[in-house]
Amino acid sequence: MAVFRSLLEVATPCAVALGNFDGVHLGHQAVIQAVLGRAGIPTVLTFDPHPREYFTGKTGFLLAPERERTAAILALGIAQVLVLPFDEQIAATEAGAFVERVLVAGLGARFVSVGWNFRFGKERAGTTEMLQSYSRAGAFDIEILAERQVGGRRVSSSAIREALGCGDLDLARLLLGRAYGLEGEVVRGDQRGRLLGFATANLQVSGRKFLPKDGVYLVSARWGVQQRWGLLNLGLRPTFDGLRRTIEVHVLDWEGDLYGQHMKIALERYLRPEQKFGSPGELVAQLHRDREAALKVIAGHP
Repeated sequence: MAVFRSLLEVATPCAVALGNFDGVHLGHQAVIQAVLGRAGIPTVLTFDPHPREYFTGKTGFLLAPERERTAAILALGIAQVLVLPFDEQIAATEAGAFVERVLVAGLGARFVSVGWNFRFGKERAGTTEMLQSYSRAGAFDIEILAERQVGGRRVSSSAIREALGCGDLDLARLLLGRAYGLEGEVVRGDQRGRLLGFATANLQVSGRKFLPKDGVYLVSARWGVQQRWGLLNLGLRPTFDGLRRTIEVHVLDWEGDLYGQHMKIALERYLRPEQKFGSPGELVAQLHRDREAALKVIAGHP
């Protein structure tokens, strides 16, 4: 993968899409694809950690942590991604200095694309108007992408998080342009699912990743060359007085050892909220009903 973390590694001159691009939603995709076919190597310049993480210290809100984000960007046809560390030095860099040192001198930018509301530089003083002034002076060509709307709704990361928090996967998919996903390594759990007759893969997801509403989901699971349907339970497992939020995937019609596999999950349908049952037997009965509900959805799936 052509993912770099230093200006010295990047091939130049570049056509640069500049932004944080959390989620790589439809609005971000428009900014990114604007560099394709322009003068210069199609390049995305982004940052990690997200500036909001850096300034607030809060995590758990990213729609796409770095690994997911760079993979989604490269899938759009981008030649290289530069992920600059957002640190004290970057945060203190004046906007004009950032343009001159990073975009012009470092990347040899011939073309720059940004979203309509993008801000950058110390105290977020850098604006699209500033970038336009550099363009008028002949530093590079520029395109500023307008706000994207789909079905009358503004496309934004916050709107996607709100939809996911309500279990509205259809709206999240509409704004993202794809199903929302989770991914991580399958790790050992307490084996309780196996004892109940519903063996689960316990997914260890980045703590920086935004998790949707607790509950049971129909998902598509991929690992290695395998792709299968599954049931995902996200939550505290209240029937067993759980104290830690877990992500457990029961792969339908599958038996085998999944430990250590990197699994990717696409959330296809929200089936029901998480519930506390009076006994393990009641939970098992509900799991069978969940399986039947999932199979009905799958039967109607293209």
